Amino acid sequence: MLTALKRTLLALALSSALASCAVVPPNSGENPKDPWETFNRQTHAFNMTLDEYVLHPIAKGYAEYTPEPVQEGVSNFFSNLGEPGNMLNNFLQGKFKAGVVSFARFLINSTVGVVGLFDVASHMDLKYSPEDFGETLGSWGVGPGPYIVWPLLGPSTVRDTAATPVDWAADPATWVFWDHSERTPYAIGLGALKVVDTRAKLLSTDGMLQTALDPYVAVREAYLQNRENLVWDGNPPLELIEDEFEDEDFEE
Repeated sequence: MLTALKRTLLALALSSALASCAVVPPNSGENPKDPWETFNRQTHAFNMTLDEYVLHPIAKGYAEYTPEPVQEGVSNFFSNLGEPGNMLNNFLQGKFKAGVVSFARFLINSTVGVVGLFDVASHMDLKYSPEDFGETLGSWGVGPGPYIVWPLLGPSTVRDTAATPVDWAADPATWVFWDHSERTPYAIGLGALKVVDTRAKLLSTDGMLQTALDPYVAVREAYLQNRENLVWDGNPPLELIEDEFEDEDFEE
C-alpha cells in the first residue's frame, strides 16, 4: 500500500511539473471560445499526466479483469442514480413525457432491477433520456460562456460549471451517503468507482486522442460540439452551425 501511495504522490508531482511546462502557442487566448487558454492548457497537461500514471492504468485493469456482467451492472447502477436528475431536467425543459419515463425508469430499476444493477426498464421500451442542468440552462437560452478546464474534473464551460451544484443536489447518492459523517468513506468509494467506470468507457477513444495534432484542441472541440449537440438534441439552429464554420476559419 505504501508503494502505491508513493507512486501516486510521484505522479502528482510529475503532473504538476509537466503542467508548468505545457506548450502554449503564441496566439493563446485569442479564440473567443477559449480566452483562458493558457491556464486551460496547463491544467489539461496536469490532468493528462495524472490520467497516464494513475487513472488510465486503473481503468484498463478494471476493464480487463472485471467480468463484463459486473461492469454492466455498475454502469446501470450509476445510470439509475442519474434518473432523478434526468426527470427534473426533462420537466424543466418542457419534455414532460420524457420526465415521466425517467421517473418510471427509476422506480422500476430501483426495485425490480435490484437498486439499478439491471436495466429492466429498457426491456419495457422505456427510453433512457439523460439530461443535466447545464443542458437545461442551454435550452433556456443561456450561452455556454468561455471554455474552462478544471483540475481533476476536466473540460467544462462557465455555464456547465455553474450548473454542477444542481446536478450534485439531484443525485440521490449526495444525500444518502454525505448526510452522515460515518458514511463519508462509502461516498468516497462510490465516487471513485464512478470515475473508474466512466474512464473505462472512454478507453476506446484513447487512440484518437493520441493521433491528434493538438490533443488539447481535439478535446476542447469534441467537448463543446458534444455539449451543443446535447443542448439542441442533435438539431442546433442554423446560426450556430455558421458560427462553428467561422471558428474553424479562425483556428486556421
